[in-house]
Amino acid sequence: MFAERFRVRRNWLLGRYTVRTFEGHSQGISCVQFDEQRIVSGSSDKTIKVWDIRTNKPWSALTLAGHSATVRCLHLSGDRLVSGSADRTIKVWDLKNTGKDWSSAACRVTMIGHMHTVRCLQVDDNKVVSGSYDKTLKVWDLSSGQCCLTLRGHEEAVLCVQFNARRIVSGSADRTIKVWDLSEGFCINTLCGHHDAVTCLHFDDNRIISGSVDSDLKFWDIITGQCVETLDWIRSEGHTGVIRHLQADKWRIISAADDKTLKVMVGVCVCVCLLVCVCMHVLACGCVVDSVCVHVCLCMCVCACTCSRQCMCVCVVMVM
Repeated sequence: MFAERFRVRRNWLLGRYTVRTFEGHSQGISCVQFDEQRIVSGSSDKTIKVWDIRTNKPWSALTLAGHSATVRCLHLSGDRLVSGSADRTIKVWDLKNTGKDWSSAACRVTMIGHMHTVRCLQVDDNKVVSGSYDKTLKVWDLSSGQCCLTLRGHEEAVLCVQFNARRIVSGSADRTIKVWDLSEGFCINTLCGHHDAVTCLHFDDNRIISGSVDSDLKFWDIITGQCVETLDWIRSEGHTGVIRHLQADKWRIISAADDKTLKVMVGVCVCVCLLVCVCMHVLACGCVVDSVCVHVCLCMCVCACTCSRQCMCVCVVMVM
């Protein structure tokens, strides 16, 4: 396991890759998920295919049929696969033991309640949260398939959603981001600032990162709802096309857009911190960031601020 991760990291840093093509769908592929054993794809041909990641032979793929329109979104978690479709339904599939017997995969639950395409969803051990073109979000019980909450407030289609133990964050074609209380279902805050539809987002306990049709990446304080930084193509070498997807961790933000590029921002941290301002000044002078500065950058993001200005530290970090 360690050797495999080391090899992946080394190839990532050096830009090494090999191309393998998996063919089998009869129409366009609209969504993909994968883990260490499988690649799962959803298509406009109304099917889901589960591929053995070790081989791209067509006969090795399992086809899941059940949706009556385009499969628009997927979430793979262990042996559980959840799919959302333009047929307005959400299906829960059991992939247990499919490595030995493809025929054992089956749809366990079908969730019915949305009035339009299910555009996005996320799953944990107990629930599914979905967003739809019908302008609503729904919280579902994963076992029974019953709808527990319906969240209304967006004025246009819901295009992206993410949740944690306390909050749901959703982005919409109405150009806003909404933060919801998960347990009660009420809207805590509405974030306004994008000039077009919000297509993707990521959040943690301190910040929200969002991408939009307006080509901008925005960083928001999750408590105040204030936009603390915008990365655009004019000032920040940002994207020039619609941002379709983004992922983030403590070290990186990766975004993909219609301008045919992936942008990797390394060591990005949105902070309100005097020490990070100093760190940013040192970087601007061309000095090498040492491990102490890296520690400060990561930890001070959640500390109380001693200065009055908001700053964004964008660093290419080299740990000595």
